Amino acid sequence: MGRFTTHHSQFTLPRPVRRLIQLCLLLLTAGTTRAHWGNENDTEVRVYADRMQVVVRTSIPLAWTILGAQAPLVADERGRDLARPRLIAAASGLFHVTAGGKPITTTKTDCLFEVEDDVAFVLVFERPLEWPVVLNATFFPLLSNLDSGTIRVFDFSASPFNSDLKPLVEGVLHQGNPSFTFSLESPESDVAHGVEPEPVPAATAEPAWPRSFITVFIILAGCAVMALTWAWLRSRQRH
Repeated sequence: MGRFTTHHSQFTLPRPVRRLIQLCLLLLTAGTTRAHWGNENDTEVRVYADRMQVVVRTSIPLAWTILGAQAPLVADERGRDLARPRLIAAASGLFHVTAGGKPITTTKTDCLFEVEDDVAFVLVFERPLEWPVVLNATFFPLLSNLDSGTIRVFDFSASPFNSDLKPLVEGVLHQGNPSFTFSLESPESDVAHGVEPEPVPAATAEPAWPRSFITVFIILAGCAVMALTWAWLRSRQRH
């Protein structure tokens, strides 16, 4: 895709243009109703008696951005089947995690395409033996300084099946502060380690129109410009 040939000559669309076309196709094939449209991301840290689970939910376009050149062209059923093992492999790199100042690594990773077209990365660790736990989101360099994500911590140690459990602590991640720290040592330790919920930076305030509408408008406008450019180049080739 991206190469057009005539009887007289040929030309190749620039790589950024080809990537924009790919993004347009992703939006068209991924569906029009979703929990996440752009670079929104939500992270849940679930601490159990025998493990710690980190679930990161993103949009399909953001998941494809994480894959980079390995991303399939479209996000239809076949594209998702191709992407899933690559996303599972990429999951362990979404967060750098330490416990008591020592790095801990995943014991298992998974990736699921959920009903509302969210992509859920699942990272499983052994239950931390030392505190505090520090999670550093490594994917924010792929995003703009206007993008942010939420993070919440749940302690399921005593009640692993309690669906009504409220988060112990929560906060906001962004380029300026992609790290989050928490501890289960004592009720006072959360404050001691500075994990109070952070306010969203002023730059991340939502515009008057929903971000999803603006994103779709920009992408469709870009597609229209590319279509007109392509038609004009084809016209020149014929003459």
